[in-house]
Amino acid sequence: MSSKNSILAAAIEILHSEGAGALTVRSVAKAAGCSTTGVYTWFGGKNGLVEAIFIDGFARFGNALVRARKKGGVEGSPRGLALAYRKWALANPTHYMVMFGRAVPDFRPSPDALIQARATFEHLVQSTSELMQSSGVTGSPLEVAYHVWAGIHGYVSLELAGMDMAENTAERARRFAEGMRRLHKAWLEPT
Repeated sequence: MSSKNSILAAAIEILHSEGAGALTVRSVAKAAGCSTTGVYTWFGGKNGLVEAIFIDGFARFGNALVRARKKGGVEGSPRGLALAYRKWALANPTHYMVMFGRAVPDFRPSPDALIQARATFEHLVQSTSELMQSSGVTGSPLEVAYHVWAGIHGYVSLELAGMDMAENTAERARRFAEGMRRLHKAWLEPT
């Protein structure tokens, strides 16, 4: 029987290369070199497998944010977390689309999976709170972080969908940085 990780890797590869329509218990089992029983044993079926990708994605994403926060300074700031967010999403587009883009249309994460997913947002809230306090900005760090997160998500989602209208990679990075500068100015600088 294949390992849990090899089955998960096979499912991610199928999603990445062939799309959600090709993701079946049978196709994952074949790609992982096991029977469908292996998929059912480890994940309980297709929905459990997609939920494992969802949870795995948020765990990896959260780790990227933790690494940025530990560096401190600019890298641990809301702008630094925005850059870490974009970098991770571009390096992991399949996970990102399962997490945020309904890559598998009939998948709905369980309440427990959503709790794990939403915990990654706390990194941005904490960083935002620290910056607001040090800058003398008043208001709710949760509210501010939410608006910043929505902006980050919008820029990254447009880029991954090829809808960012940038000519090249450097232009994409410049636009993202400019967008983050404007979000920072709007929400995180004293008025």
